[in-house]
Amino acid sequence: MYDAELAWNLQREQDGRSGMWLVTLFWGVMAIVSVFQAYSFYAGIPESPPVSLLIYLAIVFSVLWALATPLIFVLATRFPLERQTLTAHLPLHLLFSLLVGVGHRVIWLHFSVPALQPSFRMQWVWTDLVTSFEDQAMVYWVILAVHQGVLYYGKYQEGKQRAAQLETQLMQAQLAGLKMQLQPHFLFNTLHTIHSLLDVRSDHASEMIVRLSEFLRHSLENTGEQEVSLERELDFIELYLEIERTRFEERLRVEYEIEADTLQYLVPNFLLQPLVENAVRHGISQLPRGGTLRISVFQGNGNLSIFVANSGSFLSSDPLRGTRRTGIGVANTKARLRALYGDNQSFLLRNWSEGGVEVAIQIPARTASENFEQLEGETLTHESAYRG
Repeated sequence: MYDAELAWNLQREQDGRSGMWLVTLFWGVMAIVSVFQAYSFYAGIPESPPVSLLIYLAIVFSVLWALATPLIFVLATRFPLERQTLTAHLPLHLLFSLLVGVGHRVIWLHFSVPALQPSFRMQWVWTDLVTSFEDQAMVYWVILAVHQGVLYYGKYQEGKQRAAQLETQLMQAQLAGLKMQLQPHFLFNTLHTIHSLLDVRSDHASEMIVRLSEFLRHSLENTGEQEVSLERELDFIELYLEIERTRFEERLRVEYEIEADTLQYLVPNFLLQPLVENAVRHGISQLPRGGTLRISVFQGNGNLSIFVANSGSFLSSDPLRGTRRTGIGVANTKARLRALYGDNQSFLLRNWSEGGVEVAIQIPARTASENFEQLEGETLTHESAYRG
């Protein structure tokens, strides 16, 4: 990672060189156009100037304006025409257009007079200066307008880049806030469970404390990551399930149905824990004989499908089958998925055909390397837009 200030200076230097090439190219094209226009004008006149003279005059005209263009850019930068400075700077540019225009014409005549002798007379110089003043000033204002357009476009692109950066920072802050909501929520519930076991099964309470410490250590190691591999997320949820198994023993039956080639794909960090906690707390714990928790993951059509199903009561939206309350985990997970993937995700809470409730999540299937390439491409896109 190189220093941002150095990168900015290098970018400005590169943009400056590109600008000079564009100025040179523009006035080179104008010289060619001027030659063709003059040739077409004098083609029907018997005593027309030679083509070599027309080329010479056009080249001198364009070279002088090419040399004057950077000066006009400097004046435009030093005295910008903005809303706050328009009243003060507009008269200055009127003066500059007069000085630059007259200066350009005087220098052009200086180089042109020797080529036009002996037919050229000095009184034509003053006539030419007076009659060509408007044209010279117009060229100045055209160059100034081009500079203003490029300047405003650059500010527009810079604003877009800044807005994109602020949006990214806001999203990261929102994700961090949502994630931090989950961790205290889980810790409170687990400590409450340990407290309830102290008087009944102190050995189980001690075992839960040990496993809780391991779970929290693993959680703190991944605090700064918004996405982890599915394999790491499953290892993480297994630590949590060990705590729940200590509490529920044989009443909690866990089944995994994971496609092997999905373990490398990225999922939101801390995704499964609140869903599993919700399933155990509002589903399996309400059944005298316990129930089944099934975690399934499949990949297809560029998406990763994740299912968390549990035995228990059905959703409250189905009055014929019972009631089901959801906790903070569901709302939090929905918000995180929207922040991470926008419209490229789905979250569905539905009744499970085997009796209970199932959460179905679909997110883009991508690995850590693919995610890095995507972020790198977005960075290059932003840089290109900024440079444009």
